[in-house]
Amino acid sequence: MDRIQDEEAAYACCSVGIGRWCWIVWASESDAREAAKPLATGYEKSAQAAESRAVESAGAGAKRLPSKWASAFKRGGPARTEEGAAREKPKSRLSRRAPAKADAPARLAFLYAASESEQAGSRGEVEIVKHRIVRQTAGKLYIDREPFREEEWHGREAGGPEAPKPRTLAVDRDMLRREGRVPHRGSYFYASEEKGIQGVHADLTSRHPWCAVLDVGFPCSTESIKAAYRRLAREKHPDAGGNPAEFQAVERAYREAVAYFSSPDDPAKPA
Repeated sequence: MDRIQDEEAAYACCSVGIGRWCWIVWASESDAREAAKPLATGYEKSAQAAESRAVESAGAGAKRLPSKWASAFKRGGPARTEEGAAREKPKSRLSRRAPAKADAPARLAFLYAASESEQAGSRGEVEIVKHRIVRQTAGKLYIDREPFREEEWHGREAGGPEAPKPRTLAVDRDMLRREGRVPHRGSYFYASEEKGIQGVHADLTSRHPWCAVLDVGFPCSTESIKAAYRRLAREKHPDAGGNPAEFQAVERAYREAVAYFSSPDDPAKPA
């Protein structure tokens, strides 16, 4: 091995994992200090084998350096290339960021206006309308007053005409987080469709006294109302030992429930 004869070679060893040791030999201690290009390097299965291999390569008179010198070199310190130019320290994998995709679609977020459907024959059903969140601050969500339309949005993404600047409505984030909903013009804004459906059903159940008498809750139907009435009628009927007043309350609640679900298209009659 060719070396500068008036300088003493140097070497260092370090562990790079279980059963794997690295050894590095430099032409001199000054080269090692600068993390210059080594004369030789390799790997062995134990510390003793790595040191033996390093001594064999560097010579018996080589100077042993602390293992941190080898570790620093392995981490990519300011080593030198053969031309003497400084080698750039590789960046940590955690610091590497993927380049932003210019064509990535906008991430949409919504609030959901939920209310009881006003369509004929849809009593007790929940109507959900999505409103796009246009902007967010620490205390407010600014949503588009107009309902979100999937077809129009995807048409614009495909190169269609731009939408006019939206008129926004400010929603209190703290109220939404604390109470689960924010009132607006007879309905409420919810954070999700599921919460909107649950909220409307809970309101309808508490709004109609016949729910408590018949022991039903929304969502319900004329079929579930009839089933509840038959069960309670057998229990409350005076001929079965029931209280006449309680039986009358059940019959009154049943008539109110059937009338609620009745519509001009599908008139329901008490059984």
